[in-house]
Amino acid sequence: MNFHVISHTHWDREWHQTYQQYRVKLVRFMDELIQLLDNSPKYTSFMLDGQTIVLEDYLEIKPNQRESIAKLVREGRLLIGPWYIQPDEFIPSGESLIRNLLIGQQIANEFGMAMKIGYLPDSFGQAAQIPQVLNGFGIHHALFWRGITNEETEKTEFWWEGPDGSKVFTTHLPLGYGNGRMLSANLDQNLKIIDDNMNDLNKMLTSPNLLLMCGFDQRSAVKELPEIVEELNRHFSSQGLDYSIKISQLMDYFTAVKKETENLETIAGEFRKGKNMRVHVSIASTRLDLKKENFEVQNLYEKYLEPLNSMSLLLGNSYDNAIINKGWKYTLQNHAHDSICNVCTDATHKEMELRYQFAKQIGQTLQNDTTADLIDKIQFDYNKGNPLVVFNTLGHKRSNIADAVLQLKSKHFAITDSAGNHVPYQIVETKQENLNDKQIEIGVKNEDHFVWTTHIKFLAEMNGFGYKTFYLKENESTEHDSSLVYQDGVFSNDYFQAEVQPNGSLAVKEHSTGRIFSSLNVFEEGGNAGDEYDFSPPREDEIITTKDSAPEISVVHNGPVFATVRIVHTLHFPVDSDVNGRSKEFRVSTIESFVTVNRHEDRIDIRTVIDNTVKNHRIRALFETGLKAGTHIADQQFGTIRRDNVLPQVEYWEEENWEEKYYPIYPQQKFVDVSDEKNGLSIFNKGLPQYEILSGQEPTIALTLLCGTDYMGNQDLVDRPGRRSGLHVETPDSSLIGKYEMEYSIVPYSGGSTRAEIGRKSNEYVTPLLAIPVYHQSETAMVKDQNEFFKIDNPHMAISAVKKCENDDSIIVRIYNTTDQVLPLVKASVNPEFFNKIELVDLNEILISEADERIQLNHNEIGINDVASNEIFTLKISK
Repeated sequence: MNFHVISHTHWDREWHQTYQQYRVKLVRFMDELIQLLDNSPKYTSFMLDGQTIVLEDYLEIKPNQRESIAKLVREGRLLIGPWYIQPDEFIPSGESLIRNLLIGQQIANEFGMAMKIGYLPDSFGQAAQIPQVLNGFGIHHALFWRGITNEETEKTEFWWEGPDGSKVFTTHLPLGYGNGRMLSANLDQNLKIIDDNMNDLNKMLTSPNLLLMCGFDQRSAVKELPEIVEELNRHFSSQGLDYSIKISQLMDYFTAVKKETENLETIAGEFRKGKNMRVHVSIASTRLDLKKENFEVQNLYEKYLEPLNSMSLLLGNSYDNAIINKGWKYTLQNHAHDSICNVCTDATHKEMELRYQFAKQIGQTLQNDTTADLIDKIQFDYNKGNPLVVFNTLGHKRSNIADAVLQLKSKHFAITDSAGNHVPYQIVETKQENLNDKQIEIGVKNEDHFVWTTHIKFLAEMNGFGYKTFYLKENESTEHDSSLVYQDGVFSNDYFQAEVQPNGSLAVKEHSTGRIFSSLNVFEEGGNAGDEYDFSPPREDEIITTKDSAPEISVVHNGPVFATVRIVHTLHFPVDSDVNGRSKEFRVSTIESFVTVNRHEDRIDIRTVIDNTVKNHRIRALFETGLKAGTHIADQQFGTIRRDNVLPQVEYWEEENWEEKYYPIYPQQKFVDVSDEKNGLSIFNKGLPQYEILSGQEPTIALTLLCGTDYMGNQDLVDRPGRRSGLHVETPDSSLIGKYEMEYSIVPYSGGSTRAEIGRKSNEYVTPLLAIPVYHQSETAMVKDQNEFFKIDNPHMAISAVKKCENDDSIIVRIYNTTDQVLPLVKASVNPEFFNKIELVDLNEILISEADERIQLNHNEIGINDVASNEIFTLKISK
């Protein structure tokens, strides 16, 4: 038997202490580690937790140690990367996971080379797309701890397969990443550690190789490890045991196992079962305010900042990748598994909020500057009126409502496209303002400049990734459709009728089939006796719903383009909850929803504002589908995943002493969808990453809107018995007292979700068109007032990134299959005025040398046959 001792640490950058508090310890730890490795040649290897951010954090304090670290990395004695930071795998977007590895490997390459193993020791469950993401970086091995059970495999090794067919050779750690952490100078103790590991793991091993992970959270290297190994080898030899123990590396272990192992089983999908170790299945509900911030920052960078900078680069302007990646780093620093899951102290969460603000400040400033530079390159026809430029940062043809804020001399105007066709619009709000009030006065008093500031919504049809100019003609009028979207309590458009019920819920009739979906957007409130790690109900809960509510209902906007209705519920909630029950004292809270229907879109958009006045409770929006279905789909990174509505483990988790309850509460990206292939209902969201499926085979979707708790960790929860997770530390900010806003949308449809193009529609929902009015003529204008740079002709493919290549001025376009179905043929094209070369690269933006027979690349066209479920392609386009 070969025992591979992996000397390592697991470094939580922040958790129950803040980043700076942990950094003080990090500096001491790194000083000692460098000295140890320099002075002890027999200490052949130490693994630095698979994340390179610890090097950044350390070298900011001790820059003189850079060459010492580089020398150890080049020698293969200090193993770094491949991640920038150890991520949660479910809440960050797919593009964030890619940037995490991209930046992590860039940093590692400055010192030597990144470890080519997808090391994920402590993530709270494993996402299904990890194999494809790792393969895209040339990583073909993975190691993790949480989420898998003997229901999936009885062995420690297996092939983990992604939905597209990508595979990684995988080891899971049944005893965690610290099964050898207690190795010491005490021989008897060390022998017991080895015996215990043999007894626990022997039947699970696929080869005569066993991992001993000698490290733990914030744990320094065991200085005596070479001597411990030598003593153990002498002992085994003296006993005549065929045991060999060495300080090893994970890749050495994988190589040894592969030599001995054949016919490993292949397992596909995600791993989220908390049988042997908790994955905290309900963790996505904590601090939804910060999770919404995360969504907004990701969306800013992925869907606006980088695509707009790419357009600007193509028109001759600069693209500052360094400052953009700085914003990405602030965002990724919040994606550590403890951080983005929000199982930290209030002080740590405040620092997360600051990093989101830093990322937003960088992103929004760059976006404003970039769009101004971009617009200066466009030659407008001012004879047609004042320009209004609309940007489509998605890759497909779309027809959506756009928002614009105009500043005109007249209250009356018409909107036309470049061909002179009138475009319907509706005024949201108009007011007179003095622009002098918004300008700094230096030395002299500015002259008054009065304008009408008018917020409008209008229909914009776009052909692909690019921009289009509309024109504003002042003192002219447009003949609008005289019919109103909302009449007699009913929203109507070409797709459905949605009636506001007396209790504030919605009943929707889908036109093509006549199917009626009722009891949509009913609010449910219940106690939360859990903690930051998990929602858990009181033993005696009291559930309050709006099924019998009598809310205030009023019309806010109503016109030919859109209508908005305001629905206000005034509710009385128990002021607190604990593990036994709920308080007998009540306090008033309000739930205010603004329901908007656009004539030209098949969605019902809802903005809900909760004025939360009580602690330790959860509020969800419920949507009865009325359908019969055993499964549903949800948006995951780069596509969809199909999940069960009923989990049998609900019936036996307690009997088998699971660490936590396993039930159909799931993470999501942009949507959850239930369909019976005749009719379907999707619920889109903006930064609401958790839902639960209720009622099993006749599913109701429960979307978590707010979940408050006042402690990091508690013991003996109903859904998580026994020891606490984290510390018993008060976290009053996690109670979320105050006003919180959330956005989501209801999409009824006929046919299956693929036919209904739910993936495309969800991208349109979270990525509205960007409309910018232009008030000045540029002297550098030279390009036409409409351009499509890139276009996808398949409605089931989507863009996840348009950015400058890290290595040159080419443009990277990343596309993916939004469905769990094979697409027979995908076509896309590039504008030959800007591109004549298309290449296929990996996620590391390195040219793929092996030809894929499915792909045909011409000078301006792309054809891909048989695109697999959720498959990702990265294109490098240039001229």
